[in-house]
Amino acid sequence: MAGDFLQSEESQQFFGLIQMLQRSSLVALGKMPDHEGKHVVNIAEAKAAIDLIAVLQKRTEGNLDEIESKLLQGIVTEMRMMFVQAPRDIAEKQAEEDASEELKKTFTEPSQAPAEVLTDNQNSEEE
Repeated sequence: MAGDFLQSEESQQFFGLIQMLQRSSLVALGKMPDHEGKHVVNIAEAKAAIDLIAVLQKRTEGNLDEIESKLLQGIVTEMRMMFVQAPRDIAEKQAEEDASEELKKTFTEPSQAPAEVLTDNQNSEEE
């Protein structure tokens, strides 16, 4: 059975469809670049693609080989976990971008950039 995995054209086409939906959800979650090479997040699109994979899993129940069924279950589980984790990943990415912008200000607008005070002129005069 395991040796026959994805040997039939029908099985290859089915998992090709699953792979397209999976890729679509990964792009929408910002995990993969889109066709322009940008990482853009679209939570609604990601949810729609994941939901479609789950619908296909439900509708093909009993019609797949055991290994195909396990593979599909693994894909659905993995995509749902990524979806649940997406808000945290988005917040982390935004924090990194904000920190990067602040650092850029140091070089592009030094007078507006955050600075640390290394000496206090009042204390140095008193000594």
